[in-house]
Amino acid sequence: MVNFNLQYQKTANRTDVLGIAFPMRTDGIGGVLTQSENLAALRDGVIQLIMTPRGARVMRPDFGTDLKQTLFDPMDPMSIENLKSQIAQTIAKYEPRVVVKQLEVLPQEEQNTLRITLSISTKNDLLTTTNVALTV
Repeated sequence: MVNFNLQYQKTANRTDVLGIAFPMRTDGIGGVLTQSENLAALRDGVIQLIMTPRGARVMRPDFGTDLKQTLFDPMDPMSIENLKSQIAQTIAKYEPRVVVKQLEVLPQEEQNTLRITLSISTKNDLLTTTNVALTV
């Protein structure tokens, strides 16, 4: 099993975050997996965290969210708030380097999908943000 944990690397008096790009792909040179850095690595980690069903990781039964289970539930305001709360709590627990500045969960009834958008930054650099958008 491949370990996808992100790691810190000290370079030039600052801390960089390195990880495997998501979705996984090769860089075209010898079949090596592509790396992502800093906010891109954290963005990829947040996507993996949100899309992983709870219970999928044996040693971490509460890792992930119940997003896929709730897709077929009625999307009333209470369900949306519960899902938002679960996503925020899971990110706070398993990705403490990330600061969630904005989180929206919007049901799109015409397409029968759910749109999740986040604006995140790192605790080391609160001014630089990146957006995460998922349609499930």
